[in-house]
Amino acid sequence: MAASPDPSRLWVFGAGSLIWDPRFEPAETRTALLEEHRRAFCFWTVRARGSFERPGLGLALEPGGTCAGVVFDVPQEGREEILDALWRREMSGGVYNPTWISAQTDDGPVWALGFVGNRSHRNYAGILPLDQSARIIANALGTMGTCHEYVALLAQALDDYGLDDPETQELHRLVQKYLAELS
Repeated sequence: MAASPDPSRLWVFGAGSLIWDPRFEPAETRTALLEEHRRAFCFWTVRARGSFERPGLGLALEPGGTCAGVVFDVPQEGREEILDALWRREMSGGVYNPTWISAQTDDGPVWALGFVGNRSHRNYAGILPLDQSARIIANALGTMGTCHEYVALLAQALDDYGLDDPETQELHRLVQKYLAELS
């Protein structure tokens, strides 16, 4: 927080599961656009939505491109507890670099805490072709369920907020295609 460009407020950028499950009651929620980062399934997950036998792909922000998502204003009351829970949730595996990013909203720009992929992490997979990612996701299963369920929840959350992300929608379509082939 000491490095925050705007210490008066704490905004958190949701690119994935934070969109549909922030696990706290935000003081305010806004749709937002990042202009220097994109959403990417760029690291191997072998716990939550994948395993060593059936690895999945986890989501992170990657430099370049744009990303439509949601920013949540973390309320002052209970902020320390919320931040602690958020940190345990997002940072336990070390696959992210927490980064202050400028997010454009309809009410103007805000500085938000975003979770950018840690390219030096052993589970970093890089940007894989969409077809390859879809095949991996369609087959992955972990302690929290299937990886394809995560993609479906993301696609639905983006639709619910009216956020346009053709790549995620195409990934979801390809995953559904491969799931149909598997059954």
